[in-house]
Amino acid sequence: MKIFPLLFLLSWMALSFPALGLPSSFSGPSALDQSPLSISTGKKGLVVVFLSAACPCSNSHLEELRDLEKKYTDFHFVGIHSNRDEERDFSQAYFKKAALPFPVLQDHQAKWADELKAFKTPHAYVILPDGKVAYQGGVSDSHELKEAHRKYLREALDDLAQNRPVKTPRARAVGCVISREGSGD
Repeated sequence: MKIFPLLFLLSWMALSFPALGLPSSFSGPSALDQSPLSISTGKKGLVVVFLSAACPCSNSHLEELRDLEKKYTDFHFVGIHSNRDEERDFSQAYFKKAALPFPVLQDHQAKWADELKAFKTPHAYVILPDGKVAYQGGVSDSHELKEAHRKYLREALDDLAQNRPVKTPRARAVGCVISREGSGD
């Protein structure tokens, strides 16, 4: 393989597909009690994970998210709940019981889901302090974490914590579709 054509292709891709610039903070009502919340990037970045109160795929990844939040203290974590087909009382009870160590925002009209183009739960993003997305995709490569061969979010955070480029910056998100207004779900 010749290096020059590869470098040319990578340069062309960088110019043709600029990095998505996103806000360095997210705000909205808490999914627990509707109180106002705002969370910004940590020293290294912000981990945003779209979660569902009814999706078994999302639920199977909660322990991994707890572990990651504990291990990667230079990153802030936030969950976002966007599903319109999950009743408020049901989702509030679920997230209270889940007792995640990070806030969960209620995304009433899928504003954040639309902006980030999140499609399934769990769908994760690592946003750097400058607003660039370093990683987006599944927490793992499986619907059930215990069956996963790859833990993509963990790999991305490992790379960033070691000041390395993320080896897999994009991966398929597997899970339940985020139900939006008018989607017919």
